[in-house]
Amino acid sequence: MRRYAADISSLAEEFQQRFRDFAAIEQEITLFPSPFSVDPDDAPDHLQLELIELQCGAECRSRHQQLPLVNFYRQLDKGRFQEIRTFAKKMLSLFGSTYLCEKTFSVMNINKNRLRTRLSDSHLRDILRIKTTVFEPDLAYLLQSRSQYHPSH
Repeated sequence: MRRYAADISSLAEEFQQRFRDFAAIEQEITLFPSPFSVDPDDAPDHLQLELIELQCGAECRSRHQQLPLVNFYRQLDKGRFQEIRTFAKKMLSLFGSTYLCEKTFSVMNINKNRLRTRLSDSHLRDILRIKTTVFEPDLAYLLQSRSQYHPSH
């Protein structure tokens, strides 16, 4: 029992450290998904003026409600909202890499278990590349171009 006590204590300390990291950026975590519900006075100093301007724009508020969060920040004017865009990139990189890692691992496990021994490392790499990209193939175009090169008899 004593040999596990040290391991459990170490794990508990590691969890506490990770949550301290999140506590340090709690304001930013709150601001990122909902910039219209945060009081600008509570925002970091370098974002306050742009946040006020953002919150005053009815069109920006409407876009925030209609677009996915990534696209909302992407469409903000680079000149007017430079600090907010930089902040959004930082937050996206913070959480985006974790999501991508989890997604990749999940895809790998599903495919490796389903296909087992028939799946080579090369196949697995290609499957992971396809599953974790945001690229959407234009299937209609591909089929049309293929039929031009291989007309049916």
